[in-house]
Amino acid sequence: MENGKERGETATHVNRALMLYVGLVVSITAASWSVYYFNPTFDRRPLYGKYDQFRDLTNYAGKTEHLWHGADALGRGFPTYNYPPPGAFVFKTFNHLVPTHPVKTYLFFFFATLFCSALVVWRAACTNPATRTMAAAAIAVTLVLGEPTWFTADRGNIEWVVCALAGLGLCFLLRRRNKFAAAFIAVASSIKPFSILFLGLLLRRRKYTEVMLAFAIMVVIITLAAVALGPNPWRAYEALKPGAADYVNTYVRNLLPPDQARFCHSILDGMKMAAVTAKIHGIHPTLASNAITDLRQRPAGWNAVHLLVRGYPWILLAGLALLVTRFYRMPVLNQVTAVAMAVSLCPPVAGEYTLLQLYVPFGAFLIFLTREVATGQTQLSSVAMNGYAMTYALLFVPLTFLRVYAGSAKLILSLALLWVAAKYPMRSAYFGDFSPEANS
Repeated sequence: MENGKERGETATHVNRALMLYVGLVVSITAASWSVYYFNPTFDRRPLYGKYDQFRDLTNYAGKTEHLWHGADALGRGFPTYNYPPPGAFVFKTFNHLVPTHPVKTYLFFFFATLFCSALVVWRAACTNPATRTMAAAAIAVTLVLGEPTWFTADRGNIEWVVCALAGLGLCFLLRRRNKFAAAFIAVASSIKPFSILFLGLLLRRRKYTEVMLAFAIMVVIITLAAVALGPNPWRAYEALKPGAADYVNTYVRNLLPPDQARFCHSILDGMKMAAVTAKIHGIHPTLASNAITDLRQRPAGWNAVHLLVRGYPWILLAGLALLVTRFYRMPVLNQVTAVAMAVSLCPPVAGEYTLLQLYVPFGAFLIFLTREVATGQTQLSSVAMNGYAMTYALLFVPLTFLRVYAGSAKLILSLALLWVAAKYPMRSAYFGDFSPEANS
């Protein structure tokens, strides 16, 4: 009787945490769009302007139409191509699979992938009748209102392909199917390289053969793509260099335009905004936007940004070392959350779509709460539950009422999620923390 009462109280705490999550996502999303509705300026709109919809996809239609005739077209002119060679074939697939409807093709596969992912989480998380309703509400709200979802769809960005592949790899990793995990993470990393950080989770498990397999798959995919771009890998590399250099000079070694800066939350993005804030002596959105516009027009660029860019690799290495030190012995869910956050924060420019990387850790968190915490199989304090719920909610909503500082707010929230994950372990039998492999 006593155990049943304790389980009932724990299920109540779980439901309250999920209710907090749902309430925050719904209310802040509504508030953000309301702010824009009553003051419809570009820097308060929770998405880019309608004139710019799907441009990340459609801009590459012309460049990818004749990929088999050399990589020179990818490396010259607008739009700047800054992906590894396999990325070009992802763009070609969506732009030319159904040539008359590339956007519809993209959106069909995008939402089909999200729906299937939500269904998998629902089947795993809704086994407990006591928490089924709130778990279903949390999944539905994330699927329907999640800002990373709509931002990625609105941009037509292929980050969702990377996140889907890496996410599938993480799902296999959480279920201890390491070879499949290595293969999918490798394919994702060949399209956008920062997913390679997920291989650290396999290294932690001493799965060296699987890591070597992943690197072999990446080398094969990138080489084949470069050969296909032709006429040989070296020529393809030389042809892609100018476009990559132009991207670095425009977006990495310079400030982002105000309209883009509000959606970018990487460590380097945050450092740049901190420098602008220091220059204008405080947090002033209008002054900051004007200052960014003026500083971007300097012929040689702003020296402060050049200094930050030179120091960024060392800051990144120090941050990753700190991450390994703090999370090395923590449960697998904490490790997955930390590495997913690192994949989102480490690129020199990280748009809102990179937060899709958090959908798998969030889904695993829901499963952990409903299957194990709510049933009394393991413990997690209500403070910890609410901390996770609140930080995930704030990361998944539009904060553009903060204008140019919205991206910086997402960076701070990302660091807050890392802090919560470092402080509150989520030890899960379902995800293998008590298995012999996990303890090896």
